[in-house]
Amino acid sequence: MSWHDDLIFHNPTTQEAVVHLLGLSNGGIQAGDRTDVIVPAGRTVSLKDLLPAWEPPEAPLLWVAHFSVPDGILAVSRGGADVECPSPCGAPPNPFPNLGAFSMPIFRSLVPPGKPQIHMGADLGTLGSRFNTGVYNAGPVAATATVEVFQACDDTLLEARSFSVSTDTAMQFGGLGSVPTHCPAQTPLNTWLRYARVTVDQPSLSYVVNVADPFPSGFMIPLGVAIGP
Repeated sequence: MSWHDDLIFHNPTTQEAVVHLLGLSNGGIQAGDRTDVIVPAGRTVSLKDLLPAWEPPEAPLLWVAHFSVPDGILAVSRGGADVECPSPCGAPPNPFPNLGAFSMPIFRSLVPPGKPQIHMGADLGTLGSRFNTGVYNAGPVAATATVEVFQACDDTLLEARSFSVSTDTAMQFGGLGSVPTHCPAQTPLNTWLRYARVTVDQPSLSYVVNVADPFPSGFMIPLGVAIGP
């Protein structure tokens, strides 16, 4: 299994709109890249249809796009989970989200240095899971990011790890959230809810993606919530 992300722009207005790329992390904008994406009136544009637009030169596994969106234009970050079938399956890796799709965040501003970012729901309910934490360091120097995992029943700290993130770089760290909750018997029924607190000493962004552990055979994402205005 792997996952990818797609940026989608929808223009409900009667005027053509232009979304302008301001910058990319992890290597910056490559020469000749398309910095303006035209979204016709009443139409939807997916960056997946414009590949390799908005990709840093070195093709990193993860990066952050900084762009300006005109008023009235809907911007959506759409994740998809793919089956990967390497040799000797006889088929190339699958580029389509045949395991399901999910929403990723669109950020309107950077988080100031030292301000905790809370990600509620760092779990998959009673299904055993771990999570990946993505951190983007927008600061001028390397950052230290600390990720703490809590059980919500009594806000007890379950585990904590710290990572270094280079300047203008997005990185993802995995394996967190595998410590099981151990809520007291007298707590409410919801004993599985976990949340993560991410603190970075530089201006930053962060997100959490939950992954079933162990990954069940034939698992698909059975539910999804559409993003509205």
